[in-house]
Amino acid sequence: MADRRLSHLNAAFAELRSHIPRFPYEKRLSKIDTLRLALAYIEFLDGLAHSNLMVHEYIAHSPRWLHSELALRLRWLDWNYFLPR
Repeated sequence: MADRRLSHLNAAFAELRSHIPRFPYEKRLSKIDTLRLALAYIEFLDGLAHSNLMVHEYIAHSPRWLHSELALRLRWLDWNYFLPR
């Protein structure tokens, strides 16, 4: 029973890792790093959604994000992928 719960937990972390920005050369994040980065990413996306700015403008106008690890990760994303076609 415990093995199955642990397996489900590990699968949930793997799913979460697949939705947060990662560096191409990065190995698997630890569970705590995954949670911290996911929380920061959710907070970032929430702030971005409530602004009228493009991603790079939002980062530049938000001192909290300007020099953060998350901002470095976000620079690796292809934001055109997310734009409506």
